[in-house]
Amino acid sequence: MSDKTLLVLAASMYQLDTIKTAKQLGYRVVTTDNVPDNPGHTMADHSYLVDTTDMEGVLNIAIHEKICGIISPCTEVAVPTMAYVAERLGLNGPPFTSTQITCDKNVFRRFLRENAFPVPEFYEVSEEFQPDEDLFMEKTWIIKPAQSSGSKGVFIINSWHDYQNRFPEMEVFSNTGVGILEEYVEGFQGTSEGILENGKIIFCVVLDRQTVSPPYVTTCGHRVPTLLGNERLQQLHKMLEDIFKLLQLTEGPFDCDFVATDDKIYILEISPRIGGNLIAPLLKIATGFDLVKYSVKKACDDWIVLPEKIKISPAATVLFGVSRHGNLMYNEEEAKLLEKESWVNQLSFDVKVNTPVLPFINSKYRIGEAIVIGGSRAAIDGKIVEMKKRLGIRVEP
Repeated sequence: MSDKTLLVLAASMYQLDTIKTAKQLGYRVVTTDNVPDNPGHTMADHSYLVDTTDMEGVLNIAIHEKICGIISPCTEVAVPTMAYVAERLGLNGPPFTSTQITCDKNVFRRFLRENAFPVPEFYEVSEEFQPDEDLFMEKTWIIKPAQSSGSKGVFIINSWHDYQNRFPEMEVFSNTGVGILEEYVEGFQGTSEGILENGKIIFCVVLDRQTVSPPYVTTCGHRVPTLLGNERLQQLHKMLEDIFKLLQLTEGPFDCDFVATDDKIYILEISPRIGGNLIAPLLKIATGFDLVKYSVKKACDDWIVLPEKIKISPAATVLFGVSRHGNLMYNEEEAKLLEKESWVNQLSFDVKVNTPVLPFINSKYRIGEAIVIGGSRAAIDGKIVEMKKRLGIRVEP
C-alpha cells in the first residue's frame, strides 16, 4: 500500500467506484459522511461520521490523517468542503471562491447574468420572499433548493397552486431554506463531462441526458455519442472555457448540465468534480479512458497519461425506477438472461422483488442500473426498449 492517503467525501453507492479504484491504485482511503451504514465505509481503511458539509470537521480529519488528496466524486454539496480543505492544506483542488459560486444556484445565476451568459428568468425564494401570483399566468417554472444535488426537491410547476404545494417539499432539501424559482427552458438536455489542464478543455464528452416524466426532472440515463450538432458543440465548448476562465478554474475534472434551444445554450449547473449517474463507467466503456482513475491520481498530485484523441463508441446508461410507490416487481429470470446478452455490459438491481419502493423522483429512489452497448445510437435506443419490456418493472399494492 502507498503511504499516500486519499480522503473521499461521502461513502454511498455513488462513491464506491472511486473508493475501489483508489484502493486498487494502492492508496490508503479514508471516508466521511453522516450515514453510518453507507457501503463505502466498510471498503475504506478508516471512516468517520462527520458531515461532508462540515468544513472545519473535515479539515480536522484531513490534518489528523495526513492526507495527500481530497475528492468529492458524484456529490455537489461536498465540493466547497473539498476546495476549502485542499486550499488550506496546499493540495490539488479548485479555488474555494469558485465553488462558492458554482455550488449555489442563485449565486451562479447572478454570476452568469453579470457576465452576459444566457440565463432564464429567475427569483430567489424563501419563507420571507414569495413570488407574485402573476408570474404563473403564462410561463412554466422550475423550483430547486439553492444548494442540493441528485434532483432532490426539484419540481416543474405550472401554477401558483403548484408553487404553494411544492415549496415546502423543496425546503426540506435546502440546508438554508432558500430556493430558486426559474423559468423552465424547453430544449435539448445534455451533460458535458471533461478535464481541464492549464485552463483549456483537453478531454470532453457530451452526453444526451434522459429525464423522468414531469413534474420531476431526475436523470434516468445518458447516451453517447451525442445527437447535438457540431456547431452547437463548439458553442458549448467556448462558453465553458470562458466560464472557467472567469471562475479561475484551470485544472481537474468537471461536470456540467445544460439545455440547448434553437438559438441559445443555457448552462444549468457546473461543478469541478466527476459526475454521478454512471457517467464515468459509461465513458470508460465508450472511450477507453478511465475518468475515475484520472480524478483519484489528480487529487493526489500523481502523474497520469491523458488521451490525445478520443473515439466514442455508442453506449448508454439506464437508471431504473418506478412512477408510484408500492412493492417492486420485475422478471428475475429475464434479468439473468439479459446479463448474458452481448449488448448488456452490466445490469443490477438495488432492491429485491417484493420490496417496498418509492417513486423515482430523485436519485435516492432509483432501483437499479444498466449499461447498454451497440453499433449505433439507433441500435442502442432499440435495445433499451427491449430491455425494459423484458424486465417488466412495475409495482403492486
